[in-house]
Amino acid sequence: MKSYRFVDGEYEIRQEIKRSVFIATVKGEIDDAGAEEFVKAIKKRYPDATHNCYAYISDEFGVRTRFSDDGEPGGTAGQPILEVLKRQDLRRTAIVVTRYFGGIKLGASGLVGAYSGAAAGAVKKAKIGVKYQCAKYVVGLDYADLAQLERAAREGVCTIDNVLYDEAIRAEVFVKRDEEIAFEEYIKSATFGRAQLSKEQVYEYKTM
Repeated sequence: MKSYRFVDGEYEIRQEIKRSVFIATVKGEIDDAGAEEFVKAIKKRYPDATHNCYAYISDEFGVRTRFSDDGEPGGTAGQPILEVLKRQDLRRTAIVVTRYFGGIKLGASGLVGAYSGAAAGAVKKAKIGVKYQCAKYVVGLDYADLAQLERAAREGVCTIDNVLYDEAIRAEVFVKRDEEIAFEEYIKSATFGRAQLSKEQVYEYKTM
């Protein structure tokens, strides 16, 4: 998994279907503990709700998943919400759909449509981010060569972090996995070999 999509932030929508109110809340950049805390927070936000059904994918690989119908008929709420996450190819993202029952039963197919529709609506409202698996470099530069590194960042080749300005410039730079060689060749060529590169053999996910 060299990249993954996630919901960047927290978003909420409300829908009314046959007098029942469905409130879908989606939040990204969560892990297992974060997802559980998010579910608890929504239940606390709507303590008088009839149901708080949810699903989440808490890792970047799509392996760690969990869902709950929270009292609705089996398979009519949690699983449809999870399918929305899967169809949108989202990772490290959780959705809670809160229902206030309005007195009219929707039936199994109606519930599936209501819960999946609410979840999809929340995702549609949300900002979607992408994180890439990146290699970390420490780059030493002359001040005159900083513009070349900044150009690479503007073009999405790398992300610049923790710049130290001294007699020369020292910056931590993250480069998309499998683009390291192209980055190294570009920096060496653009700075006429003046740049000093030190690559750390670790990978982490960064928004580019």
